Amino acid sequence: MSKFSINEDMLNAARNGDNEAMNELIRAFAPTVEKIAASYVGRCPLTHGDLIQEGMIGLLSSVYGYSSYGGAEFTTYSVKCISNCIMSAVRNQLRNKHTPLNSYVLIDSLDLTDGQANPEVVVEMQDRMGQLLNKIKNLLSPLEQNVLNLHIAGHSYNSIAEKLSVTEKTVDNALQRARKKLKEK
Repeated sequence: MSKFSINEDMLNAARNGDNEAMNELIRAFAPTVEKIAASYVGRCPLTHGDLIQEGMIGLLSSVYGYSSYGGAEFTTYSVKCISNCIMSAVRNQLRNKHTPLNSYVLIDSLDLTDGQANPEVVVEMQDRMGQLLNKIKNLLSPLEQNVLNLHIAGHSYNSIAEKLSVTEKTVDNALQRARKKLKEK
């Protein structure tokens, strides 16, 4: 998988906003995201860049959603999250009811050699991840940020509502506003 050692301290640092730890995770998992995304190229309507983007969202989800109490190692958990996120995007793309939502921002093609990420690609992924995190911090209200973080971590609307002491409708509205704000800018 990677030369990097991934431990609980690194995960906690990444969750708490440590850019160096997040960059380390991105470097470690870039070849994995590329490999999983490449397996769908040509078999679905999503572009290679879209698949990479979905894989990186899956990685982000795994960082915030991982708990060692489940018994699985982070590597196993993150690969499953990356795969599930990509498969979910492919399924959603193929469903007609989601046609208006399927206007993703394209990411330029990534160039990987021998399973190792090209340094330029890693820097580009880190930059895009940083931009996404800054957008989230700058555009979303605290409620929208909390709801989005819990949603990315895999919590249901009901679970999020209970944790934040709000209604499920408030959770849904916050997610809809967050999506709209993040797509507009």
